[in-house]
Amino acid sequence: MNLTEARSGSPPAWLQAGAAVVVFLALALGLVVPKLAGAGFLLLGLTAIVWLSIAKQWRPGDLVPIERLLCMAIVLFVVAWLLGWGINGLDPAGLEAVTRIARLLLIIPILLFIRQLDTIESAWWRGLTLGAIIAGAYAWWSFLSGQVGPFGERVVGTTNPLYFGGLSLAFALMLLPRLRDVSLPVSVRLLAVLALLLAISASALSGSRGAWVVLPLLLLIYLFTLGRSQPPVWRFGVPLAFMAIATAFLFSPASPMSERAMSGLDDLSALVRGEQAEGTIGRRMALWELAGEVIAEHPLSGSGPGAYPRRVTEAIAEGRIPEDFEDYEHPHNEYLSAWIQAGPLGLFALVLMFGIALRRHGRVWQTGLKRTRYLGWSGLAGLSTIAIMALSESLFERNIGIVWYGLIVALSAGLVHARRRVELSAPDSRRRHTISVIVICKDQAGEIDRCLGSVAGWADEIIVLDSGSSDDTVERCRRYTDQVHETDWPGFGLQKQRALDLARCDWVLSMDADEALSETLRREIDRVLAEDAPDHEGYRLCWVTHAFGQRLSFGHWARAPLRLFRRELGHFTPVAVHEKVVLEPGARIGFLEAPLDHYVYRDLAHARQKLSRYASLQARERYERGKRVRLAMTPLLRAGFNLLDNLILRTAFLDGRGGWTMSWLYTRYTYEKYRQLLELSRG
Repeated sequence: MNLTEARSGSPPAWLQAGAAVVVFLALALGLVVPKLAGAGFLLLGLTAIVWLSIAKQWRPGDLVPIERLLCMAIVLFVVAWLLGWGINGLDPAGLEAVTRIARLLLIIPILLFIRQLDTIESAWWRGLTLGAIIAGAYAWWSFLSGQVGPFGERVVGTTNPLYFGGLSLAFALMLLPRLRDVSLPVSVRLLAVLALLLAISASALSGSRGAWVVLPLLLLIYLFTLGRSQPPVWRFGVPLAFMAIATAFLFSPASPMSERAMSGLDDLSALVRGEQAEGTIGRRMALWELAGEVIAEHPLSGSGPGAYPRRVTEAIAEGRIPEDFEDYEHPHNEYLSAWIQAGPLGLFALVLMFGIALRRHGRVWQTGLKRTRYLGWSGLAGLSTIAIMALSESLFERNIGIVWYGLIVALSAGLVHARRRVELSAPDSRRRHTISVIVICKDQAGEIDRCLGSVAGWADEIIVLDSGSSDDTVERCRRYTDQVHETDWPGFGLQKQRALDLARCDWVLSMDADEALSETLRREIDRVLAEDAPDHEGYRLCWVTHAFGQRLSFGHWARAPLRLFRRELGHFTPVAVHEKVVLEPGARIGFLEAPLDHYVYRDLAHARQKLSRYASLQARERYERGKRVRLAMTPLLRAGFNLLDNLILRTAFLDGRGGWTMSWLYTRYTYEKYRQLLELSRG
């Protein structure tokens, strides 16, 4: 997709400015005035719906595949919750909850809207910074002035200590990239340090322990991401300082966290000895035990939104738990709540909602776009903290949990896309490393112009190996490069290795004749190779398959093969078909998100012909490697699993008719491959 075209229909400047103000206020004041965070979430959602409708920008197909999967997971969770409610008789308790759960759907329009905005990133960082400072200042005022509330001396904010403390810690971790960004003025980085310290102290003064479990994990990730290119004093000093500060709060007698930590240790000791834990952990265990009982009654369908409070009431009447448990309407664990209310489907959808969002941000760090990676880290830190909080709190049982999950997911994912677009739209960077493009072909006059035309004038060197074309493929290749070599056919792996051996540039891009580089992918590669020392020695490229008049983004045919690599570190596996690039041990592999367009089949007849040839080659190659098939049912079983894998597990159904067609074609291919291997095995 052309970068200029991608900006057509973007929101007007006044709307972008207004959205930036809403984001800033929601983040800056939301920790101490939760209704502002909720209002900001709703306002962004309504604004997004109105603008997307007026501008006709409801185009979920423009989302990258992992963003589409995230949207699917959100819809699946809401649908699963509604099914659980309906199956269990539309319990009146669900009437109040249904509008709360439905708010999760606002994440989708907010994401579609935010990813179109180019001027909102500063509102994100400034909002986080001021929000952390205000939370810290409020916490210290509350603590030093001796405010006593329902949780004793614990600072509760205006909600409860778990949310205030957990989200304050999230803000602190989300600000870590500001310390690493050397392009910022020193004053801005120092302000980020102050904000980070205040947010940590706010979390500690709240006495909220649960979210702190995420600290060691994220600080370990810091060593291999934000800290990797730093001098040792900074790489190891920042996480050590972070842990030292956390430890000081944890064991300071004046801190509510100290008392909470000791209480937690006492509970754990009692549980290890097989005794009843009397503190908060003991109460959590009792609540989770009740949750297990409710789940056991309807393990597949769930029990609906009213089942857990009823079980608590019954347990109190039976004398199994104290009467003060009557205030607990949920098991203080969102994963258990999801299973109780919507069955395994609800739990699965919830795990996807966290897992896909975390994977999206984690994968950003594998790219070569520095400022985009800072936003990716920020989103990763915030979502990791919330996912850990969900272990000790039923987040979606309160509006505040849905609001903060929604804000962090939608804003961080949308901002990553917007920042990525801005970085790729910047003036072209001069590559510091040369690049060779290698292509093998035979009788591909219909595809070769598109392939070579996408790299002509861009690559430093184009090398083509033709293995005996009977059409005018060779003549067409010579229009783009002088390095066209006609050879015999030794198999895919050996032929590509021949091409690699002819390359002379620093980096190599391996392409098939039915592929083409998009403009955005050329720009992304340029950004990577503009660095003195790229962060990785090889990069996987995201296949977008074009077949039957459709763009296919899911299924086995939409994977990300390793195609761009340092010449001296890579080689091809010497196999007849389905070769791959292998790098030297220790080489780091990154990921580029811009599409590598793959025009795989012209029509169904071409698909069947090509897959039939591949099935024969694969069967023979496996047989020669000693693979054998003994059972007559093996081809059918393998084909059935392949259909399940592509259509469901790899979500090819999201591509509609094209996804179904490709799934059935690959099912037939798998069946033929193992049928022929069975025949070879029998002699």
